[in-house]
Amino acid sequence: MKRTKFALFMFIVVSFLVRLIPHRTLLLAVYDEYLHRDLTLRIANSGIGVLSRDLGSLLGLKAYSYPPLFHVIGALLYGIFKSDFVFFVLPAVYGVLSLIAFYYLSKEILGEENKAFLATLLVGFAPNFLYRTSLYIPENLGVFLFISGLWLIVRFLKTGKTKYLIYSMVLLPVYMVTHRGWVFFVGVALLMFFVHFIPWVKRHLHYLAVLALAALALYYAPVTGEFIRGLISRMPREEVTALGYLKWIGVVQLIFGVLATKKYLEGDPVRQGLALWAWAFMILGSIAFRFRDPYASLPLSIMAAEYLVDEVFPKLRPILEKITADMSGIGANVFRKALLNKKAVSILIALFIVTPIVQGAYSSYAYITPPTVKDKEAFEWIKENTPEDAVFLVWWDLGYLLIGNTHRKDVVMWKKVYQGFFEEAPDSQEAIKAYSDHVVMFSSTQKERVYHLMELYNVSYIYVDKYRRAYGLIKYGLMEYAPYDTHFKTLFVNGNSELYQFIPNPSLLPPDRDRIEYSGSYEVLVNFLENFWTGYNYADFDDGYKGDYFLNSRIAEIYSYLYQKTGNEKFKERYEWLLRWLAYKQLDNGGFPEGIPPNDFTLYTAFTLEPLMKMPFEGSAKGRKYLQERIKENYIMTTPKDKKGDLFAEAQMLPILYEYSLLNETVLNNLITKILEEQRKDGSWRESLGGTIVTVFGLARYYQISGDERVLPAIKKAAEWIKEQQEENGHFKGEKGYGYSRATYANVLFVYHIVGMTKEEEQMLNIIKNTYDLNKEPRPLQATLDIFRALKYAYGMENAIEILSEILALQNF
Repeated sequence: MKRTKFALFMFIVVSFLVRLIPHRTLLLAVYDEYLHRDLTLRIANSGIGVLSRDLGSLLGLKAYSYPPLFHVIGALLYGIFKSDFVFFVLPAVYGVLSLIAFYYLSKEILGEENKAFLATLLVGFAPNFLYRTSLYIPENLGVFLFISGLWLIVRFLKTGKTKYLIYSMVLLPVYMVTHRGWVFFVGVALLMFFVHFIPWVKRHLHYLAVLALAALALYYAPVTGEFIRGLISRMPREEVTALGYLKWIGVVQLIFGVLATKKYLEGDPVRQGLALWAWAFMILGSIAFRFRDPYASLPLSIMAAEYLVDEVFPKLRPILEKITADMSGIGANVFRKALLNKKAVSILIALFIVTPIVQGAYSSYAYITPPTVKDKEAFEWIKENTPEDAVFLVWWDLGYLLIGNTHRKDVVMWKKVYQGFFEEAPDSQEAIKAYSDHVVMFSSTQKERVYHLMELYNVSYIYVDKYRRAYGLIKYGLMEYAPYDTHFKTLFVNGNSELYQFIPNPSLLPPDRDRIEYSGSYEVLVNFLENFWTGYNYADFDDGYKGDYFLNSRIAEIYSYLYQKTGNEKFKERYEWLLRWLAYKQLDNGGFPEGIPPNDFTLYTAFTLEPLMKMPFEGSAKGRKYLQERIKENYIMTTPKDKKGDLFAEAQMLPILYEYSLLNETVLNNLITKILEEQRKDGSWRESLGGTIVTVFGLARYYQISGDERVLPAIKKAAEWIKEQQEENGHFKGEKGYGYSRATYANVLFVYHIVGMTKEEEQMLNIIKNTYDLNKEPRPLQATLDIFRALKYAYGMENAIEILSEILALQNF
């Protein structure tokens, strides 16, 4: 007996340590934990008075109610220890208490300590049970109450003493204010009672009809019916594979628990009830995993333990004797003798015990994968820069992380969880509608409908991360137009997360959302550009970021020029709008985001500011300051986190920063030296055709505006290397079909123009004129404006427009 108690003690210690594994990173392990920690902290910070006064919600009698006792206890302990370790250690404590309770339940049913210990070991390492008893979720405490209540029920059934029934009835309200798993407890208790009182039931079959009518009445009654229907609607319904049973219940627990069924159905009423419980919950668990995880594991572990001790372990040697009886050949006798050795049998028994331990320990590490909180930076920004009562539109599963890390509200989880916890629980239809409406807000292109819903739910901010942005619903819905629609102000981007402020009545709306209709000498160019007008800005035809700020600044420059040439007020109205729109969409730090997902890129901000240099742009000073802050002594930061720079980006920014007079002599010399030293002897940079072209293009533009002779030899050398990469007809070697954007050829044209390679320059121009195909350009607007930029640098604005118009006139677009 002492040995069993010591083994039990050691098992409890190991179980406690294993239940700490999911929190090994000192982060909450699953999405739900973030929610329950936030609820706990709200009680700890504001007091128990913040809880709902709705009794139906407090008792878990409503579909979307969340009983608060678990959180109240957590808040009390957090108030004492003032440490997040409460959320990591407390679940393991509850888990151990559940195992101690289960040991006594098993001992009550099986009557033997060794069987009870094995049953406790099996359930303690059943993956689904370990999962539920390792996490900071109400079900953790609920499982302890479930097992404790069943022990009382079994004691009552075995002894007939009503005090145990009374204790269980006292325990039930405590369970009800802890977790809604009390419904499963009541179901199992009724099943156990039914089996135990079968003789009485046989004599009173007519009572069953009365009970059926009572159940029907309860289903349609206002309060109970709402609860039952809500419970059914909330129950996850999806097919579960057989592999899922082996994975989550455990291989040993499932196989030997099932094998014990016949023996249990022939046993006493408690064992019969246990078997019916196991099978009922396994069958229901095939469509709603909540029945299987972890409630089916409890009876199966008891059944498996008894079957192993009574039927398997004593018969291992006879089974091995039968298996090896017909063995013959070299080494057969040696193998048979080794296999029938007492130690070998002991090893096999140990394997039956070790297997569930290994599976359970592995599951605690592999199955409970902490959600990646990639964006602590974004969450910190939200906490520091948004009101505490702000409401966020966020995809529902990301809502757990947002709420848990920022303590802000969202649309879906607030309706489903918080409203019932702190206010009055919504009915099922309200909760379903909130989910549906949040999908509409993310996916609909009916903007007026989206604005209305956002106002209805009091949405102030929209938060999306890289993973959710990839969802088609979001990517081609809200995230398509949020970058340019003035109802949304871009607040934060970092290449993983995006944060926008929703502005119901923006101060800035376009005076005319229709395309510009124009006929005249610039008709071809204007008609082409207007194909890309969204009503707010010009956006390319692709899956890219629809802000396209640097393209819009180039169009603003073009329309400003066209207004000067034609006096057409439409051009003035449009370029002035674009200037206001760019200032409105500019980040507070002066930058302009770009990319999918967008980030705060210095290069694209420089591209955006370059055409605006001589225009009355409101954000010019802010933009200059932004660029100045990104310039370091010997590199230029590509993003706010960059600490080393990027050669190709620096070469492209060099002429822009020089023209803005932002480079002092030291920085200028350092950058030029760095770029020149990185050039290879063959004239390339890193043997990259694309990298060499953008680098030498930047140097060529810098030379054009500065006359700095230091860079000319490098430009000539690179031009010769590029020429070597071309066929005699001017196309790049290895190009199949339309392998390179014609903007690449335009960049090379400008380089040849600078170094005086006239023949090659003309060849490039002819290739662009004769082969340019807008339908083959991945980004037709950007390709066209990139070509225009190169032509403008080489030939001036008017000639560039004339050449480009000639090219565009041939396009079927």
